Amino acid sequence: MMKEKITNWITPKRIAFFLTIVYLGSLIPVLWIGWYNYPSADDYSIGSNCRQVWVNSHNLFAVLGAGIARAAEDWVNWMGYFTSNFLMSVPPSVFGERFYVLTVWIMVSMLSLSTWYLLRNIFVKVFKADKYISHSIIMCMLFVTVQCMVGRVEAFYWYAGAANYMLIHSLSLFFFGVLIAAVYDRGKRRIADLVLASILGFLVGGGNQMTALNVTVIMLVVIGFGVALKKWKEYKPLLVPIAFSLFGFVLNVASPGNWIRAEGTNGMNPVKAVLISFYYCLDYCMDQWSGWPVAILLIILIPLFWKALGNTTFRFPCPLIVVGFGYCLVSAMMTPPLFAVGNMEAARLQALTYTMYILILTLCEGYVVGYVRQRLYSKGKEEGKDFSPAQAWWVTGCILFFATASVLTVIPDPDYFVMSSATTDLANGSAQAYGNALGERMKLYESGEKNIEVDPLPTRPALLYFADIEQNSEDWKNRGICRFYGLESVTLLP
Repeated sequence: MMKEKITNWITPKRIAFFLTIVYLGSLIPVLWIGWYNYPSADDYSIGSNCRQVWVNSHNLFAVLGAGIARAAEDWVNWMGYFTSNFLMSVPPSVFGERFYVLTVWIMVSMLSLSTWYLLRNIFVKVFKADKYISHSIIMCMLFVTVQCMVGRVEAFYWYAGAANYMLIHSLSLFFFGVLIAAVYDRGKRRIADLVLASILGFLVGGGNQMTALNVTVIMLVVIGFGVALKKWKEYKPLLVPIAFSLFGFVLNVASPGNWIRAEGTNGMNPVKAVLISFYYCLDYCMDQWSGWPVAILLIILIPLFWKALGNTTFRFPCPLIVVGFGYCLVSAMMTPPLFAVGNMEAARLQALTYTMYILILTLCEGYVVGYVRQRLYSKGKEEGKDFSPAQAWWVTGCILFFATASVLTVIPDPDYFVMSSATTDLANGSAQAYGNALGERMKLYESGEKNIEVDPLPTRPALLYFADIEQNSEDWKNRGICRFYGLESVTLLP
């Protein structure tokens, strides 16, 4: 009787609906606190050209042209990632400071939608998994990715950092997803997929070099497998977007600006950077980022993957090699910054690597579960779309344990989750005080005065504060604001 009740109540459709509501609900405070978000640091210095063009012309195409010109200039004189340079040069604040509240909406929605699109194509199109169970897997992974994000300020709220890393990462996931769709679509739809994939591939190739390198490695592996398995003729159309991706990456790394910037840094030699990246992957991923939420994620995904992969005939060969390749991919994310600057200290670098780690960890677990299932059962062994009683209890138990552990965790550490950190600063007034203070500064910047003095910020909310100007009016952050607003000087009072 109890078995019938649990399977009647805990169905794949209901679990998918429940987890979706939980995930979307958890985003409410994350997005809400963005109302008090304002630009800082590079948002001003990099966005100043486009801002002045907008103020003088109010012409969107002129602004985009200025962004392209800035990206081209940086490609020659500073860094090769032309897509990132363009995106960073056009922050929302170019069109008005209050548009900056869109930053967190852009980053969270792009990460969520791109992850959902890629994984749904993998699970449903490639492995013929149930759409509701696939959706549940994606929601679980997204919750841990977003709510446990490391470097969350630079991942979601500081546009210059987030556009360079999180936004480019999201575009790469869309790129992979569209490539998969192109394999299964036919006719005009496939042509549209290939055109879109070519555009995305080129843009991603010109993005931050952590993501661009990873995409390049994956594309080369795809080409290698196509040749080795003699299926390159079947997937020949995919060579076009892959070529665009590789071309973008070549332009990225061939930039003369890369070498100019390297003169002022203390990077590692290539061999050392590769070796240290393997160690850092273990140190960061296993030691620092694999807390109890990641452990619960792995546990709850076991029955979900087991059920989801019941309809595939794929045999999941060589699981150790696949897991090893996943480890290499996450490690490769760390190689470019180690080569360029010799460290992984910037929070935005850690945020991007953490996001990739959770994605790869999820996919590797699914592969291993699929391997075990295929060795124990053949296709069709488990009939029906509903959970078994054991699976239903397993999923329910994990959800209840996660909820209980979350409450016990945020009481002593309210900043543990992004949503709890946002809720705390909204409730205690810190976010509002921060936003009001910066709003008053904006009025001074646009008052017509050329020499501005501002008071220190009254609060520094954990999610919103990245950096402030200095008492030295010649500091680069101060000068960036001057260029953005056309001022002569801006100074922070003691």
